[in-house]
Amino acid sequence: MLKLLALLGLSTTLWWAALWLLIPVHWQQLSPTVMLLLHLLPPLLLTALVQLWRQRQARREQAAAQAQADAEAAEQQTRRDEARERHHSELRERQQVLHCRWLWVQALPQRDELAWLDELPEACAWQALTEDELEAGSPLDSLHQVAEEGLAALYEELPGAAALPLLLEVLPGTGGMEQVGRIKQWQQQAWQQQQGDAPQPASDCRFLPGSGTVADRVQQFLAQDPELPGAVLLALDAPHAAWSPDDEADDATRQQWREQGRPGAAVVLLLFLRAGLAAPASDAQAAADPYQPYWERDPASVNAGWGRVPAGAQQGLAALPLLACLAQSGQGTLGRPGTLQLTRQLQPLLDNALVNASLLDYPFSAEDADPQRNQADSVAWLVHNGGDVDAGGVRMAAIGSNLTRHQIGLDPVDEASNLVREWGHVGAATPALLTALTVTHCARLAAPAVLAQFQQDHAALSLARPA
Repeated sequence: MLKLLALLGLSTTLWWAALWLLIPVHWQQLSPTVMLLLHLLPPLLLTALVQLWRQRQARREQAAAQAQADAEAAEQQTRRDEARERHHSELRERQQVLHCRWLWVQALPQRDELAWLDELPEACAWQALTEDELEAGSPLDSLHQVAEEGLAALYEELPGAAALPLLLEVLPGTGGMEQVGRIKQWQQQAWQQQQGDAPQPASDCRFLPGSGTVADRVQQFLAQDPELPGAVLLALDAPHAAWSPDDEADDATRQQWREQGRPGAAVVLLLFLRAGLAAPASDAQAAADPYQPYWERDPASVNAGWGRVPAGAQQGLAALPLLACLAQSGQGTLGRPGTLQLTRQLQPLLDNALVNASLLDYPFSAEDADPQRNQADSVAWLVHNGGDVDAGGVRMAAIGSNLTRHQIGLDPVDEASNLVREWGHVGAATPALLTALTVTHCARLAAPAVLAQFQQDHAALSLARPA
């Protein structure tokens, strides 16, 4: 307002000075009204024009500032949307699961037969081994009959499984070529025993790469070849075959038994299928002419994702019950021993495992939080190899503290499977036997189960949940 009055006064002064001193005007010929308008109207018009120009400039600046603010807000929203999409994409990648559809286990129990073996769900076969069934010598020699029996049971029930890759765990002290060659012979013998002269489907026999839980490693293997529908894992080992009860155990051996368990033996067969497989071929499609040109075939009848599995055998694999969905694990290195330190180290591992299993909400922002997704309290069983009572107390206390933090009310002693106490040290078959225990209890209880796998200074926590 003051600027406007100053402009009016200045323009009036300058105009009157120019009117009386510079512009020749015949005042005698002008009426008083014209003289008044001539003195007042030009300064007022000039002031009004300047004011209108200033208002227009202000509106332009305001519009430019608003446009810039809108552009910055749109760019910020775009960056936020991109970050949100990356978060959801990473979350979908983390929450990919592996379906376990069939398992077969024979293992040497360390104590009396477990009560839950009488409550096995469909497609879960467990049988206790006896010391008389184990032959002396290498694991391949002592367990060849048991492993061949398991392969025969698989090919009898599911002939299509012979077309899936057979993954193996490395046996220490045994040459890789020898191990693969022997197991391929067992495959052929098991196939001929069940299918006779029928041609055996072509399949690969190779070692399972990587380290950590079985689910993580099988997922990595399947990610390398998207055309594979699944895989079969065969893990076996028999430390008991190389140990004699007459041998005297020194202090170091007893300590090892407390940490890993007494020498045991196990053969584990697990069948995994990729999530989201296409519908299997129908009987009419399976019986179609294999020599029919591809341009004459119905595009809807082509089933992508089953790889080399024969069309007639796809239905049997697809009809298997879904025992458990195995989520990716949270892994980490363990530092100094101690209950408090171990509890802190296991905390992010369990958090990540719960998020990977879709049991813990992990929103992008506070607005996206959904408390209904927090279902960690539904976990009903724990499987671990933390050690015997006097050796694994610190680990059990750390796991129990982290379970309590998520309101998981299971008892880590009564509602848990301790591999060390129940089945002992099974060597290379330890990860597979832990996975089989987790899948079995998940299917038996129809509730999620936690797997805690310890290996020297490394730990991996994962979950198996029902479909």
